[in-house]
Amino acid sequence: MQDTTSLGISSRDPPRCSVNALPPELLWRIFMINTEHEEDLDEWSIQCTQIDDPMDRLGTARSCSQVCRLWRRLLLQLPSVWGRLLHVPSFEHAADAWREVITKRIGNAPLWITGDIESNSTRLFIMPILEEKWHNVQVLDVTDEHLYRDMILPTWSFLEREAPMLEIFKLWTYRGIFDETETRILPFSPLFNDHAPRLKVFSADNSLLTLPAPWLSNLDYIKFSDMQSMLSILSALTSMPLLRHLYISGNKARQSMVDSNVVISKLNKPHLPLLEVLWIGTGDPLALCLLLESITLSPGQHALRTLRIPRVDKTPLDTSQQRVNRAITKWIHSYMDGFPPNYLRLRDCNRVLTLSDTHSPCLHDGMEVELVSDGHSHLIIENIADSPQISLVKELDVSLYEVTEAIRWPLQPLYQALRSITHLAAEGYCIGALFHDMLQFSLFPNLRTITLSGLNTFTDNHTRTGSASVIPEIINFLEHRASIGSHLSLLDLSSVNPPGVSDRNRERLEKIRGLSVKFWEQD
Repeated sequence: MQDTTSLGISSRDPPRCSVNALPPELLWRIFMINTEHEEDLDEWSIQCTQIDDPMDRLGTARSCSQVCRLWRRLLLQLPSVWGRLLHVPSFEHAADAWREVITKRIGNAPLWITGDIESNSTRLFIMPILEEKWHNVQVLDVTDEHLYRDMILPTWSFLEREAPMLEIFKLWTYRGIFDETETRILPFSPLFNDHAPRLKVFSADNSLLTLPAPWLSNLDYIKFSDMQSMLSILSALTSMPLLRHLYISGNKARQSMVDSNVVISKLNKPHLPLLEVLWIGTGDPLALCLLLESITLSPGQHALRTLRIPRVDKTPLDTSQQRVNRAITKWIHSYMDGFPPNYLRLRDCNRVLTLSDTHSPCLHDGMEVELVSDGHSHLIIENIADSPQISLVKELDVSLYEVTEAIRWPLQPLYQALRSITHLAAEGYCIGALFHDMLQFSLFPNLRTITLSGLNTFTDNHTRTGSASVIPEIINFLEHRASIGSHLSLLDLSSVNPPGVSDRNRERLEKIRGLSVKFWEQD
């Protein structure tokens, strides 16, 4: 126990509160951390519009101001704290007096304005601030559902004024089912009066961007609307040497083969040496070709860490699909050179083969490429298999529901290139063919564990397809591997209902040397 007589505290001098002993500079930093959202540019880039504010930053600042007189005095002297707290939904039910207090406290500080402008009440609060203090706005990340209504659009006219502080601009509006084909252009030209020297992030999801724009040259992130033509996108990209994140919602305007060939011969190809993310929603085949063929990356940089390429619409021109496949291969190799995958997921459904190297359904980092299962599939699969990085994959996740001969045999080169696979997760009505090929062609020589998923997929008499159970095919493979001294250690059937494995098949499994089998366990 500590000797209290050695503390030297006089009864006439009450102990000083420890928080009061902190220097004002440190308190200021604490207040800024407590009330900031995401200062990291990557986080701002990948997040959707900030509809929610789960940390209740405004409430945090208000609570801090009520801790003691010192904290209150400091906070009231820090407009930079309050300027970050203009999350529009936070003021939905706020009293007019509180809104007025906040308006005064922000002073001339840089402003972060986020969230959903949903009601007339919040609109009447935030739009005058934007109009008066547009030159102070640092972050604008909002959704305005009614942006293009006749009475509301003019209130956004400040967008044609200079934006000297603006770093992040993300403006989104809902598109109704009746205006899918309507072209929407922000009628404020030139946007930002062509002056936004600090702008790093730009996304106007449902609006057509008017080009050229000098502020494009400093962008780190851009998201193009699906109404933007691919030719205008490529033209804009030639002005973005610093771009790291490229998102394209899609491209609705079809491009003719003749036009695309003419354009490619005349176009200055965009060189994006720092590109880390290429994410494409949907696209016309030739428009997608234009994009994938035209963009060049710096050799040896290996910066690309996110790649998402969608399936392309079917066209009567077979050559367009061949062009797409060749262009896609270039990007897959660029991605794998920088980020050799340890995990690969294959999904075949509705004649679309999806290759992915991420467990997460939300692609923030990783690769996801959709390939049409047709007569040209073997070309791109062979090219993917040629990447030396493929041999480093150790975990394979396969989902095969509608595998046809058009995709089954073209997959062989890829399977054969996956020489380091130690774990296989499989599901689908058609995985019996995979295990048959694994036995016939000695695939995956280092395989040690198998997991089967899908509760009703592996029954002995499959009522949906009428096919035989895949369980015997799997056992044949396991028995063969054990017979050549390369036995597997685990077969996980915990997701397969008990009727999926007959008594005879259980007996066969029990006789396989060195194999542990995990069966379904009912709660």
